[in-house]
Amino acid sequence: MTDGTPRHIPWVERMLRTLDHIHAHLDAEVNPAELARYAGFSPHHFHRVFRGMVGESVMGYVRRLRLERAALRLKHGEASVSAVAIDAGYGSHEAFTRAFRDRFGVVPSAFRDTDVASEPPIRLMREPERQLLAARHVGAYEGVGAAWETLIGVAGRLGWLATPPITMGLVYDDPDITEAAQCRYEAAIVVPDGQPAVVPEWAPPTMIVRTLPAGTWACLVHVGGYDTIQSTYDALLGQALPRRGIELADEPTVEVTLDDPRTTPPDRLRTDIRVRLT
Repeated sequence: MTDGTPRHIPWVERMLRTLDHIHAHLDAEVNPAELARYAGFSPHHFHRVFRGMVGESVMGYVRRLRLERAALRLKHGEASVSAVAIDAGYGSHEAFTRAFRDRFGVVPSAFRDTDVASEPPIRLMREPERQLLAARHVGAYEGVGAAWETLIGVAGRLGWLATPPITMGLVYDDPDITEAAQCRYEAAIVVPDGQPAVVPEWAPPTMIVRTLPAGTWACLVHVGGYDTIQSTYDALLGQALPRRGIELADEPTVEVTLDDPRTTPPDRLRTDIRVRLT
């Protein structure tokens, strides 16, 4: 644990950093006092501030993320229910089953039953490490346009739009698992060569710098509007990759728009869905 976030930083940014820290250490034991210090709040006020800004308690947030990660592993992996339960921090199959049923309305074994179709045409590609400037969004994915407007406004002011930039969306949650109001998304632009990977002092507090790791990525192109993109996610994560025994990094999915949505008809818009492999 660090010595904490400086208190002169805006509350929104401090809480975003704290949420990122929780996500990065999701398997660690939760120590509320250390989290409060990390966030730059006193332990006395931290829990009320967290609940007020996030909409749920610290432990409720951690339990939900662990259960949702478990649901993704059941939906897209081959590990046994018992193994997934242990990874989620549950000491018994029964306790995990009760918590899972309370959260999703079905038992884990029923949740993972899905129809299998023919394997889609995925491809594997190597990508270098990239530095990103991103605008955070929490809520229904239909509302990510505001994050893109914020990002483009900042990038334009920095002069990064003189040549066509590389942009991508970082998708943290599956809307079939996470409630719409709690879905996390980042609209991101690759920092141009020679430019510093820092958030300008004048930028909104929802802006953050991200590092997209180097590695091998499994990719599948979706053709059509975002209202049908879930079917391509299912084909990539639920069919093609499990059959190959591929393990995925515990990181957000990346969506790279290959066409200009301002000039391309929605039914012809191509979006490259990418997930990094371990």
